[in-house]
Amino acid sequence: MKTSFIKASIFILFALGNLSVLKAGENQTHVVIDSIVYLEEEEENALNFETEAFLPSDFNPYAAPENVLHISYIVEESDIELDFDPKNYLPQGFDPYEFFFDINSIEYIDENDLFELDFDTTKYLPANFNARMSK
Repeated sequence: MKTSFIKASIFILFALGNLSVLKAGENQTHVVIDSIVYLEEEEENALNFETEAFLPSDFNPYAAPENVLHISYIVEESDIELDFDPKNYLPQGFDPYEFFFDINSIEYIDENDLFELDFDTTKYLPANFNARMSK
C-alpha cells in the first residue's frame, strides 16, 4: 500500500510538472531534475528476537567463506516413509549431491557471430526469386 502511495504521488508530481510546462506556453521553462523531491520508503525488518544469541561470537556477515565446502547445511528430517526402497529405481552409483557439470563448459552464442546454414536455400525458393526486386 505504501508503494502504491509513493507511485501515485510521483505520478501526480510528474503530471503537475507537465501541466506547468504546458501552461507556460511559449515561455521556455527548464526543470532541474535535482529539484524533484522523491519519497523513499524504508522498510524495517522486525525479527522480534535478538539474533546475536543464535550467531557465533566471531560472526561477520560480510566475510567471505574461506572454503565453500566448509559451509554447514541444515538437513531436515522428513517424516515420509516410502513403502519401497528407492535405490532399486535409481541408476547405479547415483549421488544427488554430485556436481553435474562445469559451468565454464557452457557455450554461449554471441549475437555478433555469423551463422552458416548447412543447406542450399536456392532449392527452396522459386526459380525467378529476387530478394532485391522492388515492387
